[in-house]
Amino acid sequence: MSNMKNPFDEIIGYFYNMHPLTMKPIFKPFFVLLILNLLVVSIQAQSFLNLIDKQVHSKIPYGSFHYKFQADSLSDFYYPVMVGQSKHIYMWHRNKLLFQLDGTGKLLRLDSNNVLRRIDSTTYEGYNYGAFNFVYKDTVFSLGGYGFWQFNGLLRYFSEKTHSWSVIKTNAQVLVRQWYNGQVYYDVADEKLYAIYGIPQAEWVMEKEASDALLYVQCFDLKTKLWWDKPQIADPDVFKGSGFTQMAMFNSAYGLIAFVNKEVKVFDFKNNRFGDIIISKARILSENWYQNEQLIMYSAGNQLIFINPVKKIIETVLFSEADISWTSTKLYTNLTTLKLYATWETPIIIILVLGMITFLYFRKRRSRKKQIIVPPFPVEEPQEDPDQSEADEVSEKTDHVKRNQPFPDTLTTVEKGVMDLIIKNSSVGKMTTVIQVNDVLGISKKDVKAQNNIRAAALQMINQKFTVYTGLQDELIMKQRTEFDKRFFEYFIHSKFINKVK
Repeated sequence: MSNMKNPFDEIIGYFYNMHPLTMKPIFKPFFVLLILNLLVVSIQAQSFLNLIDKQVHSKIPYGSFHYKFQADSLSDFYYPVMVGQSKHIYMWHRNKLLFQLDGTGKLLRLDSNNVLRRIDSTTYEGYNYGAFNFVYKDTVFSLGGYGFWQFNGLLRYFSEKTHSWSVIKTNAQVLVRQWYNGQVYYDVADEKLYAIYGIPQAEWVMEKEASDALLYVQCFDLKTKLWWDKPQIADPDVFKGSGFTQMAMFNSAYGLIAFVNKEVKVFDFKNNRFGDIIISKARILSENWYQNEQLIMYSAGNQLIFINPVKKIIETVLFSEADISWTSTKLYTNLTTLKLYATWETPIIIILVLGMITFLYFRKRRSRKKQIIVPPFPVEEPQEDPDQSEADEVSEKTDHVKRNQPFPDTLTTVEKGVMDLIIKNSSVGKMTTVIQVNDVLGISKKDVKAQNNIRAAALQMINQKFTVYTGLQDELIMKQRTEFDKRFFEYFIHSKFINKVK
């Protein structure tokens, strides 16, 4: 475009405007050296941008890029802005890489000579830091952001005819500032945007004022340009305290891939579910994330691409739906369903549930007292042969207990379900996760404290029944802390009993 300035002309003009004294001869050598240095750095950066351009040409991104930043820039190239440096937001537009400088309306692209040039004519900066920038039907859009001491939920589009930005009229504002209070997932196939966000506290509000602690999910239909009439409420057990706003990794065809509680998850907003990534693949993604300070990430087909602009390295990881284990937990629900989390009813319900479990246990125990004769303490055994296996020892001990019904018949339906799940996993050498046990117990929707209490009570009840039934002191169901997060446990069947209970 003939009316666009060369970026190096802008650099010169930038320093001239900021420092009028540079017109004096004594300062000219300094700025000549500075411009030459910037020129060398820019040429090196553009050679890497050309490499990225070829990479993206061969593997077209699905939707949008995600980033891991260090300081204020990705360090992939330098372009002057009024204040400091600006993050470089990548987009794929008309078969060319397009860059927006975060917090500004400035758009740059590589021309036919592989030189970065501006294609916009905007002047103002500082109004849309953290906006979600994307391309829809060959038009560049920008949603939300922060600037001038306030958040905005405006949807803007760039006109290639006027080289300027305009606002699109819609039915609501969704206040999203990426990497701060929310993230956006671009569902390319369904032509929708899904925003998950917390309501930000306005700058002018006194800190002592109460703030909204909930997380919300909203959906924008790109065809109708309308948001949902009302936002949905994100499940606090899935998202609360996860840091997902800073740790989103890939906008994939299966959903948003991100870290939650130090684990890699896939959030499928369209089908309102999330999935666990298999451990081997999750470990690869985690290592790439933690071993690099700056990353540009995007998905293409069955590949996830990591670009390191500092080390000038591009890595790919194969990924498909076979690497995902979907759960039954919903990502969001309406407000009335979720009110239980914030009311005084929760502790009462926990007490009632525990009381019901205890009542049913003792009632069941009384009903079978006449059928099962259980010694009040473990039966003493004769000296065992040293070569006798542990399985034989268990068999001999349990034979001393008089009973006329199998052990599973002493369990409730829910307890049998938990047992079947853990036995199935243990039989193939797999651990049973907390999430799986919660699903069987039907407590996935309860708050974390209630889940912990109910789950512990159920597993303890099974172990107590097993102890009473066999006269042994060993627990049937064992637990150990997870490899990735020591705050959580996994469950398995004691190795001495696995062959018996199968």
